[in-house]
Amino acid sequence: MADASILAEKGIRLLEAARYEEAARAFLSARLIDPDSADLAFDLGLARLRDGRARDARQAFEEALALGGENADLLSNLGLALFDLGKEAEAAARYCRALELAPGHPEAANNLGVAMFSSKRYEEARVLFKQAVGSRTDYLDAWFNLRDVCAELGLEDERGHAARMVKRLERTGK
Repeated sequence: MADASILAEKGIRLLEAARYEEAARAFLSARLIDPDSADLAFDLGLARLRDGRARDARQAFEEALALGGENADLLSNLGLALFDLGKEAEAAARYCRALELAPGHPEAANNLGVAMFSSKRYEEARVLFKQAVGSRTDYLDAWFNLRDVCAELGLEDERGHAARMVKRLERTGK
């Protein structure tokens, strides 16, 4: 019988190689051995989310939450699954809680910004995207989103700066 940690390592390698279904199978096998592992439930959620299976990702993330408690990465990813399922208010609540736990969490700030942007709450989205790039200056998605929200707000200088950052990060492959 395989060890749960060996299966988990295999799953991580497959996840990093964008082989999401195979990664999920490895994490599921590991969970059969160690069903109380919040980390394995979280990793399964990541594999499912990246494979476009938001409903399955949500279930895995909620299991991880029940097993291991709250943390910003988990809440931010659960928010992504909820957002993909059309549950914007629930997603926003998870992002907000992630930011309460880790105020500088760039993914939670960016994701909440996307939720605000989709609700046409552009100024709030701008503040969140700026927070995300302030926490992680190489965060391409957040710079891209900041560029777009500045265009919506007519902030041409700030939009131009964000656009230059997008081009620079795309060139460097970050």
